[in-house]
This record gives sequence, structure tokens and C-alpha cells, in this order.
Amino acid sequence: MKHKRILSLISAAVVALSLVACTKPSKNQSGSKESSAKSDEISMKDIDWSIDSNVIDGERYVLMNYTNNSPFVICGLEISFTEKDNITDEEKEKYYSEVAKAFDLSNEDLAKTKEEKIAMNAKTEKIAAVGESVSNIYCYYYSGSYRVKDINHYNLVTPDIATIRYINGERIYTVNYDFISDKYNIDDETVKAYQWSTTDLGNHIPKPDVYVVESYDVDDESNFNFHAYGMSLDQFNAYVEECKKQGYTVNASSSEGDYSADNKDKYHIDLYYFKGDNKMSGSIDAPEKK
Repeated sequence: MKHKRILSLISAAVVALSLVACTKPSKNQSGSKESSAKSDEISMKDIDWSIDSNVIDGERYVLMNYTNNSPFVICGLEISFTEKDNITDEEKEKYYSEVAKAFDLSNEDLAKTKEEKIAMNAKTEKIAAVGESVSNIYCYYYSGSYRVKDINHYNLVTPDIATIRYINGERIYTVNYDFISDKYNIDDETVKAYQWSTTDLGNHIPKPDVYVVESYDVDDESNFNFHAYGMSLDQFNAYVEECKKQGYTVNASSSEGDYSADNKDKYHIDLYYFKGDNKMSGSIDAPEKK
């Protein structure tokens, strides 16, 4: 149904930030979790954040910016916003009218959408070292895929919950801050920052010299998939050259931010760079067994 499609995009449940980390830990760690985490508390008072309207690629968007003044390197920041208590019926009707036009909602869809509180979400996985800033973080309606372009719509919400991921030692910690109660809650589980293959397959491809590697989907003798975070395009290109030095030049295919090749032993790699996220996705496949 159309309404379900719209809500899946503009009012889905809040999606947790993907794993990110922020220092260069040792590169022999797997992705195991550890319970009963203890960490020094990070404070939202040390995160100087703001939201304003600005132009990107010729279009105006509502964007979040922040500076990390905390003693930790921040790996990811997500702030959710909820409807203010004091907005007027006139302001609400104007908002819903503009949303209905933007998303081409039917009267039935609009009526169901009005059952949802106005909400927005802004999140980033980019790394911010101590004293560094992250800018141009898009705000989205609810937790969906539609970017907020009207600053007047943002003025109808207030900050609700912040989720901060940061590094202490060699582990990723997650803390949630409730703007309403002014309370913090640290998640019990922490995750190792640098996750590399636990099989011999990981020895057939260079280990990225980055802040964090996340093993995902598959890690066995046949295939290993990973994300490498905190990587610039120049670093990606340097990594491709390192792979070439290790023999990955057979049946090569390349373009900016994309490289795939075999080596003489028929191991195959695929590398792709996500410029907006400063990360690389990589995979290596072992030769097919005869």
C-alpha cells in the first residue's frame, strides 16, 4: 500500500548507527562483543552541535554540524527530534499540507500520517577526532529517507535522544543521552574496533591502515567482506596500489573509487569507495575448489 511505503521512508523506527570507530587499534582483533562495559562518561556538553539551512549542489537543505570538544574521538553521532509541545494547530496544518504535497500523499495517507508525531533524525558515521568538526549532516523526516529542506519544519521539533559512539582504549562504547531528563545511559556491550578475518583468507589481502574495520556478512574460507572506515579517496587509491603490488592485476577493472581484480592464484578482490561516508567496502573470494 502507498501509505506503508511512505511511512517506511518518512516514519520508520529509529535505525541504530552502524559500527564505527575512531582510533587505529591493533589489527589482529576479531569482532567479538564484551559485556558489562565500563567507560568514562562522555558529555553532550562537549559536543557543540547546531542545525541550520545551507545550499549543497544547488539545493537548500537543513543540515547538522558539530565540533567534538570531548576527550574522546567520536565515531558516530545520531540525534532524534520529536514534536514540540507548544506548536499551534495552524503550524501543524501548514506542515502537513506541505508534506502531503512533497510526498504526493492521498487524503487517506495524510490522515494516517497525522497520527504520527512530527519527528526528524540526523546521523553521521564520519569520524571526528578531538577538536575536529563534522559538517553537512542531512536531517531526515522521521527516520526515513526524505531529506528535510524547509527550516520551518525543523522549527517544529525539539531534540529528544542522542546516541554517541566513541573510542576508549581499543573498544567502541555507545552512550545514549535523553535531552528531556538530562540523563545518560551507557550500553552494556562494547565492540572491538578493528575486525579482521579469522581465517587464512585474510592473509591474501592487505589490511587497511585505517581507524576501524568492520567484518560483516561473511567471514569463512571462501569469502570475507569488510568495511574500512575513516578512509579518504587518496587513501583508497593508495590501498588499491598496495593490492596491485600483491599481484591483484589480472582481469582488472577500475574507475574512480572502484577496483576489482584477480591474482595469479585466482583470488578475487572487489573494492568500492563511498565518498560521502569516507569508507571503503571490500571483499575477497578464494579460488573455486575443483
